[in-house]
Amino acid sequence: MYQKLWDVMRRVVVQKRFIHDQVSQGRIHVKDSQNSLSTTNLGTDKKDVNELNANESYDSLKEELADAVTPLWRIPYHEQLKIKNQRNFEIMVMLTKRLRPNSNSSNIICQLKETLPSPVTLHYRNKNEFHIRYDSDGRAVVGLCVGQASKNTLRCITAEKLLNTHPFHSNVAQHLQDYIQHQSKWKICEHFQRGGNWRGLTIRSNYKNEQMAIVTIHPQNLTGEEIHSEMERMKDYLLACPLSNQLVSIYYQACLHTRCTAEQSPFILLHGQSHIYERIGEYDFRISPESFFQVNTQGAQLLYETVARQLAPERLSTVVDLCCGTGTQGLMVARHCRGVIGIELSRSAVEDARFNAAHNQIHNAEFFAGRVEKLFRPLLEQLDAAPDIAVIVNPSRGGVDDRVIELLRSNQRVRHVVYISCQADGLAMNNFVSLCHRPTRKMNSEPFVLRKAIPVDMFPHTDHCELVLSFRR
Repeated sequence: MYQKLWDVMRRVVVQKRFIHDQVSQGRIHVKDSQNSLSTTNLGTDKKDVNELNANESYDSLKEELADAVTPLWRIPYHEQLKIKNQRNFEIMVMLTKRLRPNSNSSNIICQLKETLPSPVTLHYRNKNEFHIRYDSDGRAVVGLCVGQASKNTLRCITAEKLLNTHPFHSNVAQHLQDYIQHQSKWKICEHFQRGGNWRGLTIRSNYKNEQMAIVTIHPQNLTGEEIHSEMERMKDYLLACPLSNQLVSIYYQACLHTRCTAEQSPFILLHGQSHIYERIGEYDFRISPESFFQVNTQGAQLLYETVARQLAPERLSTVVDLCCGTGTQGLMVARHCRGVIGIELSRSAVEDARFNAAHNQIHNAEFFAGRVEKLFRPLLEQLDAAPDIAVIVNPSRGGVDDRVIELLRSNQRVRHVVYISCQADGLAMNNFVSLCHRPTRKMNSEPFVLRKAIPVDMFPHTDHCELVLSFRR
């Protein structure tokens, strides 16, 4: 389908290689800063050759990173949507075959809508997680990694050219990189056992372009005073850089593991506000360092409005929001139902959800911290007088525990489930099958019927999108 596009790209690459070969042989001379070229036999300035080689190497690295992080970036956006439509159709075919293995029909199991386009396609990410590693020349780089460590091909590349990354995020990453290269005596921690301290940088931002920076380090054998002294110097350096007025919050976390929760290792505020606030429609939401929040804010509004329309709770409905994060989705339907109850593993996210409810003057929402598979059963027992229960399920890629699906099936007052999946062709598909399959000895309750699937493109230039599935019975 895109053969012409790839042919053009091949011709560009061939042309670049030809120019490189001609420069190496002294047949092309770089005349000015605009790279005007003339074929002469006068020889080539070695500095110009090195500069051209460096620029080509730089461009090649950027394209390699773009191909890894945003694999559809070369394709026009309307064509990207067609690719996602086809992919979602294939997912529905897979699900249909699992639920109807003996059927010869070519029809899929439910109505599949076309992918809803993201309202914004450039620099849409409100969160970036950068690695800190050495490049092949031994210089510190704050960027994103491509390749595999096991094959010794892992490389860290700066991310300022990515279409989905905000320039403000790249600027902070560049300033931290400058500090590590030229000011800090700490080394980079690429392997915990080999020492080093610098590990990562997370940047979060909001609709006001206010930014929160969270620097992750490994403490190794440093004292608390040594860590605090280095972090203060880093903070002062970042705040002296251009556009530092938009850096309203700086944290660090001394983490001994691959990832640490706030309970395992607290986030230490170095500068400014403890939180930033994001706005979706008429609602404001508090964002903490480890809060889950959709990375495309304008896309999130489209997603949540889609979920609300599919859920369509009645005035006497109780909405249960499983894996609720900071309560965003539940709070946006709270004014249209009897009440909302959310369950979320992260305690800090639950604290944010409770704050968000009070901040938006929503008084019929409660949130609880813990594992969904442990809290959902006692919650349903407490709701024995609720005439109607509608459930939102928004888990990570692995889906929810089988026990949660069994509880959904066995409680007859649960008539409607809206499931939001970011990887519907992965383990989450087992959840879809369990919700819909015919009664068995193990699960003899009434099954749900998948009525509609609506893809929402939250990640332009990538091959991912969110899939909203509406189950009823």
